[in-house]
Order: sequence, then C-alpha cells, then structure tokens
Amino acid sequence: MAAARPRRARWGPTTTRRGGERRDARAGANEIDDDGPDADLADAFFGEGFDEDEDGEDGEDGEDGEDGEDGEDVEVLPYIGGELLRPDPPGHKSGYVAIVGRPNAGKSTLMNDLIGTKLSIVTFKPQTTRHRILGILSDDDSQMVLLDTPGVMMEEFNKLDGIMLKSVRNSMANADVLFYIVDAARDPYGAWEGLAPKKGKRVPTALILNKCDLVGDRERIMELIEYFESQDAVDSVLPISAVNSTGTRNVREWALEHLPLGPTLYPKDAISEHPERFFIAEIIREKIFLQYKQEVPYSTQVWIESHTERDGAKKDLILAKVFVERQSQVGIIVGQGGSAMKKLSSSARADIEKFLDRPVFLDIQVKVRDGWRQDDRSLEDLGLDDPNRLETPLT
Repeated sequence: MAAARPRRARWGPTTTRRGGERRDARAGANEIDDDGPDADLADAFFGEGFDEDEDGEDGEDGEDGEDGEDGEDVEVLPYIGGELLRPDPPGHKSGYVAIVGRPNAGKSTLMNDLIGTKLSIVTFKPQTTRHRILGILSDDDSQMVLLDTPGVMMEEFNKLDGIMLKSVRNSMANADVLFYIVDAARDPYGAWEGLAPKKGKRVPTALILNKCDLVGDRERIMELIEYFESQDAVDSVLPISAVNSTGTRNVREWALEHLPLGPTLYPKDAISEHPERFFIAEIIREKIFLQYKQEVPYSTQVWIESHTERDGAKKDLILAKVFVERQSQVGIIVGQGGSAMKKLSSSARADIEKFLDRPVFLDIQVKVRDGWRQDDRSLEDLGLDDPNRLETPLT
C-alpha cells in the first residue's frame, strides 16, 4: 500500500473542476459486470452479462478527543461548512490507478470513458500522449486518481522519449492499482512481452484486453484470457472495448474493489490537477497530429503564452506558440497563404470553446527551437518534465 498523500487545497490553482455535464453510469452493453468463472468474461461480447460483488473493507471511525491537557475542557467551534471540514465516511477508499500499455493500445480512450469527459487527447497516430495525464473519479465513499501514461516504447530515440518513459515508471511506482492494457486484435502476445515486469507484482494488477470488438471470435477471446491469467504478474483479465464503452464498468469496479482504505486526496468535484491552459495546449497539439503528416506533429510542442478571461461580450484571448525543430517546418505549419494555420486555428478554437464553455479568440504563432527534443534545457523550458509549469519559455 502506498504512503498516504496529503490533501490538496480546495482552491488550488492547478485543479480543473467538473463542469455542468457529467455522464452517468454507462448504459447498454457497458452494464455488464464480472461475476465469476473466467469463461463468462468473454460473454460481454456475446449477449450474456455477469455480475461483480462490491464488498468493501471496513474502515476505522476515529474520534477526536475534546479534552485538553490536565482534563480541562476545550471549546469546540460549531461546524461552519466547507467540504474539507467534513470527515470521510468509515471505509472510504482512495488511491492512484496507473494505466500502462504500448502505443495505440487505447489508454487515453479508456481514461476518458472512465472519467466521463475528454481529458486525454486521442488520435490514430502512436505516441500522442507525452505527459502523465491525471484524472479524478470521486463519489462519497471513494476517490480514484487515474494516471494515463505515454505509450511504452521498445527503445528511446531522443531525450523526449526518455522523459516519457520516466513518466511511465514514476506512475507505476506510485500506483496502488495497476492496469496493463493490450490491443487484443493486434499482436497481444508481443505487446505483453514489452510490458511484462521482470519482478513479481507489487500491487493489485489486472490485464485489460482492449478492442475485443475487433476480434469478434469468442474462442479467440477465451484463448487470450486463459493465456494472460496464467501470467504471474496478473491477478485478473478484463476484456473490453473502450471505444464502445463495453466492459469498462468492470474496469472501474475492479479498481474500486482493490483500492486501499484512505482519505480524500483532492476536492470531490475536481476532475484533474492540471490547469486549463494545459488542456488548451493539448487540444491544439491534438489538431496538429490530426492535420499534419509524417514527422511534423512529433517535432512540435505547444505553449500557451497567456489566457485572458474577459467579461461581457468580449471573447477570451488566448495567445499560443507552436514550437518546431527546423525553419522548414514553419512553412508547413502555416501553409500556402496561411491556409493550414487558418484550418488549425479554426478546428482548435471550436474544441477549446467547447472545453471552456465560452467563446475565445485564438492567436497562434510558430517559433523555431532547434532540436528541442534532444536538448535538456528546451525540454524543461517547454514543460515536458512538468505539465503544470507556468514560467514562460525562453525564445
């Protein structure tokens, strides 16, 4: 069990809070639970449901003494409100849940489904996620802190890759529950070879078979379940389709069942510790990955220079910089007559306005930072080692 973490300040500057829209428990195929024999797990994809027990552990209900030294009575102030003043109920669970897998295994899609909103960007290209993205899922009796990690690569090609792999290792080291996720339709055995720990498991660990909807064959899914259940590092195997929300409720229930007893770590209405400007930058970077080809998306990093909220009829003003590695990439980002930049700004602005729930004016500039992926100072300057960095990078 990991050491207890301190509570975070309710109005901390790096806490993103849940908006008005919140998805409820998944419906339809996602209402499937896991209840028993391993063979029944595959039935999620063949019309049969299975249930999972929700037995929790009993917690200790401590009481604060009201007597001071020498038996003197101490005046106790009445309750004046405020979420952080309320004690957690007996048996409250909390902890960190790391999601680890190879590139394009579906980690970010699963994370977004579990949280009920889009926190991690998702594209069809590998290695889209560069940071450990933290998402918070809370109810009265528990708080699950999900960690979406960069894809695990077989080798490092530059210093940026090294930072991303370090982020994965740190997430695993801090996890109270660990999920390995593999693509069931694309070399799941080979993917597991790149993930399997050399030492025995340290925390409750499950293997998530994602994209089972692309397999379709029940016997093949059963074969995969039996194989991964035989692995020493795996406690359970959960077949799902994250993109369809099929079986993802089982993932959530399994994590909750295995979380340790612990206090609330973040305000209950928070969904992330990252500031708004981090997610704004991620939205722009997602659009770059979707719009541009070959090496260009991997050579870019987005920095939000400023975000000014303006009351009344005026739009918020967002000044963003896209850093590239070579001068020739500036022309690609801008496009002939600024056409590519106009398309990028338009698509990014639409999603930013949806995220912020208010209109914005988005100004994007392109800057050259020669070989930034291989330069330690640039990696630190551009926030690759700290997604919550606020200091303006040197230009």
